[in-house]
Amino acid sequence: MITRALWLLVVGLIVTIGPARAESNGVAPQLFMPDGQLKSHSVRVYISRDLALNQQPRLRLLRSHAVTKRDVDEAARLEPGIVASGQEWTESVHGQEVRRTGTLLMFDLSNLDLHYKAMVRVRPVVSWIDGGSERVVVGDHDVNLGNIVAALLWTALVVVVALSIIVAGVAWKAGKGNPLYLLTGVDGHLSLALTQVACWTVAVGAVVLGYGMVRLEIPTIPPPVIALMGLSLATGGIGYFQDTKNLVAGGRNPYLADLVRVHPWGPNDLSLAKAQMMLWTILLLTLFISKSILDGVIWDIPWAMVSLMGFSQVGYLAPKLV
Repeated sequence: MITRALWLLVVGLIVTIGPARAESNGVAPQLFMPDGQLKSHSVRVYISRDLALNQQPRLRLLRSHAVTKRDVDEAARLEPGIVASGQEWTESVHGQEVRRTGTLLMFDLSNLDLHYKAMVRVRPVVSWIDGGSERVVVGDHDVNLGNIVAALLWTALVVVVALSIIVAGVAWKAGKGNPLYLLTGVDGHLSLALTQVACWTVAVGAVVLGYGMVRLEIPTIPPPVIALMGLSLATGGIGYFQDTKNLVAGGRNPYLADLVRVHPWGPNDLSLAKAQMMLWTILLLTLFISKSILDGVIWDIPWAMVSLMGFSQVGYLAPKLV
């Protein structure tokens, strides 16, 4: 009788200890996959358990199929390239920032075929082997997985169509086919300040559109970017106002060379201040667009670079205000 009681006790301990160990003191494992990651980058998935490579962690990405057909690769179990236990991360749970610890899994999804889509909604599912049996944890909600190539193509298409409509409308209204007339001053010269405003408007608008396509949300524009847009608009407005006071409206045609020439101009009236302003504009636009594409977020331009651009704007406006 005593032997049977001891046997039942041992069996009971085995049954209770297994789930207790698997659930880590009664807390179910949590799966977190950051939203809006790009498949061209290493995709991060966190799980609040310490896992090892020999436990064979695998990832599945389930998609909704209200309209589209199921893809073959959805059944594939993706193997991580890196399994790093003992990691910490912060995630938002019901509006509260929660710090968790566990394992970071990193996956190479560059070969995942998303076709022409800028992003897809996926539900992450992670499985692993624990004590000879398979454990599975499913993400609480769907997340966006972005395709930067498709996002760039769709963004470029939308921007080109929008600009074409604007230029065609202006050309039809004004009877002028040259789109440079959108950026001319009162005397007909091509305005550097207005050109800068147009370039920053198109660049920031395109980056915001691309971000929205990947994450399906309106991004937070960093304060330095807002400051740069404000500087460009203020410079354009002040410059146009001063030109209106000092110059007589004319009907000359705009030329690209006007961007680095003094107005009214002579044979060799080149402006170093305008050349410097144009150089900084080109450099910052190139960095802003490339960094935003590579990082997958709107680049937070350093304030030092904003200050340098501001000094260039002052150098451009000073001759007009004297």
